[in-house]
Amino acid sequence: MTKPIAADQRAVRRYEIRVAETQLDAIRERVSAFRWEAWSDAPDASDWRYGPPASFMRPLCEYWANDYDWRAQEREMNALQHFITTLDDIDIHFVREEGSGAEAVPLLIAHGWPYSFHSYSRLVEKLAHPERHGGRVEDAFSVVVPSYPGYDFSGRPRQPMGPRAIAFLFDKLMARLGYDRYMVHGGDWGAQVTSLLGFHRPDRIIGIHSTAVALREAEATHLSGEAPADATAEQKSFVAAEYAIWQREGAYSQLHRTKPAKLGYAMFDSPVGTAAWIVEAYKAWSDCADRPFEELFSFDQLLTEVMLYLVTDAFPTSIWIYGAKRHEERTLPAGKRVMVPTALAAFRDPVFPVPPRQVAERSHNVVQYSAMPFGGHFPFYEAPDLLIDDLRNFRKAVTKSR
Repeated sequence: MTKPIAADQRAVRRYEIRVAETQLDAIRERVSAFRWEAWSDAPDASDWRYGPPASFMRPLCEYWANDYDWRAQEREMNALQHFITTLDDIDIHFVREEGSGAEAVPLLIAHGWPYSFHSYSRLVEKLAHPERHGGRVEDAFSVVVPSYPGYDFSGRPRQPMGPRAIAFLFDKLMARLGYDRYMVHGGDWGAQVTSLLGFHRPDRIIGIHSTAVALREAEATHLSGEAPADATAEQKSFVAAEYAIWQREGAYSQLHRTKPAKLGYAMFDSPVGTAAWIVEAYKAWSDCADRPFEELFSFDQLLTEVMLYLVTDAFPTSIWIYGAKRHEERTLPAGKRVMVPTALAAFRDPVFPVPPRQVAERSHNVVQYSAMPFGGHFPFYEAPDLLIDDLRNFRKAVTKSR
């Protein structure tokens, strides 16, 4: 089922992450120089009502300045195989791990914001080589995790690219790697990218595995509060609840969509500001119902995600996708569904809830729906074993039906 990387080896180049020490020193100096005394009278609610409180951010930044070891994180990243290839005049960075056995299923993983290719690093080995971790070689995937244009170690596009353009670019990547057909997984923006791949490239996509439903049927724009004329009571209730959450939590997205350059200037020159902007999303979007935020994510995990935006100067271009999306289709065409078999891993995301199965089936061919007992927007950190098991179960379902 898998094929070698490419007949033209010149098209795909090995890549090693190596950030200059001067760049790391500059970030550390800016973090150390942050004037915490100006925050002495700032709201410091333990429930994060006003955003990241100083009681969390200050210890995080002290750890960052004094104890955080980027080189250790860099070594962990470089333990995987990294590559660069040029597609449509843009350098695309990706991680690739060929799976064990002759029947490994190609799997493209599309990340979201504010995370990265690295968010999946500790899943790659288990997905590609399950037999090394108590699993079966028959469940292996050949894993490809690209960085979006404008993110991390990929190049910057000449103009903002929306999820549809990125979906087509990633399909070209998989073709270059020799994969005729492949599975896709995504959350956040990755859910949009993978659904668009399923809709526009159904002959290439074996199955869609997602933690969100962002591409909706006609008249049901995601996060708009809009429901189609023939909506059921269940759908109307879900759309209303989803919209109420978004009215409370969507201010960041409004800035990303309308004033990305304005925000980019501020974040580009402030490591602590970038950290606060990103860490707040991790707190707001994770499942803290049973476990406190401090137990869900380590300082190292949070800071490495932040650092990937800083060491690559990627924050300004990472949010271009929000504005570019406005110029692409907002919903599926009237009367159309994504007919590629779809699995939904319904984690307990408090800001981007997965629709009930009956609602999701209006836009997607849902063949597997898993209501997860815990985990939120970031299951690769919050519930990695649940995510891996769900992917494996879906792999069995879609490959048996072929």
